[in-house]
Amino acid sequence: MLPHNSLRNSETLHNWPFFAFAAPSWAYSATAQYDASKLLTLKGLLGSDLSFAGIGFKLDISAELMHLLELGVQASTGSALNYKETATLMGVYDPEERNYRQDVIFTEYSYGLRYHASLTFPLLALLPKSNWTKIILKGTADLTYSAYTGASDKEVWKAGNDNQVNGLKYRYGGTLIYMMPFKRVPMAMLSASASGFKHEYDFDETYKDYNPGFVTVNITPMASIKVSEKWNGMLMASVSRDRVFENRRYPTTEELLQKQVDSEWDLRAVMFILSRKF
Repeated sequence: MLPHNSLRNSETLHNWPFFAFAAPSWAYSATAQYDASKLLTLKGLLGSDLSFAGIGFKLDISAELMHLLELGVQASTGSALNYKETATLMGVYDPEERNYRQDVIFTEYSYGLRYHASLTFPLLALLPKSNWTKIILKGTADLTYSAYTGASDKEVWKAGNDNQVNGLKYRYGGTLIYMMPFKRVPMAMLSASASGFKHEYDFDETYKDYNPGFVTVNITPMASIKVSEKWNGMLMASVSRDRVFENRRYPTTEELLQKQVDSEWDLRAVMFILSRKF
């Protein structure tokens, strides 16, 4: 469920909550693992995904030390679909036309290299043993270089849902995992992260007022729900710190040309995922 303030720039939906439904997609992954010693484990992953947005491929290699520290690198590439006037998911932004150029799938590609690290703190080992002290804290950090075959440096482009430039983007954060002694709600989690573009100079001067160096903060509380042996669910909400522009209402395609004057916390979505084992 998306609240109305998340849809303020929609021509028809900004006055109403919007209930979203999952779109069909297909994903495949093959994994490999090698225990080099009791302390070191090597992992590999080859994956692909196909959805309404397009198609993507990735290759990930990582090393895990003592099942606590993991360091890895991931290479990826993909191409996306466009839906005429309905949605633009791939193309370069033209500030003069105030819109995206719609590239044809498989004529242009995005590609990137992502360095990632995670460190797990088993707080339960330091706390008195009980059903109420099973707590784990996991910290993560990512640094990703992304580029697009159809874009020059400093140009903004899309190959999916997010705006990108040829350059580096970071993300760091953590997740607190609490194993609870309840039959129907066995686990609760709280995830927080900060992300943004590492260098403002990767953007053209045209986007200076947009503040390309803005740090987006996301907080996501989650709770797992056990309905039965076959049915399980996950309830979560997404809260984020985002830009506030001088113009509160503007065409969606002109967001990159707006002037940021402040920031605000916003409830972006409330989600419930229900799954069944067969």
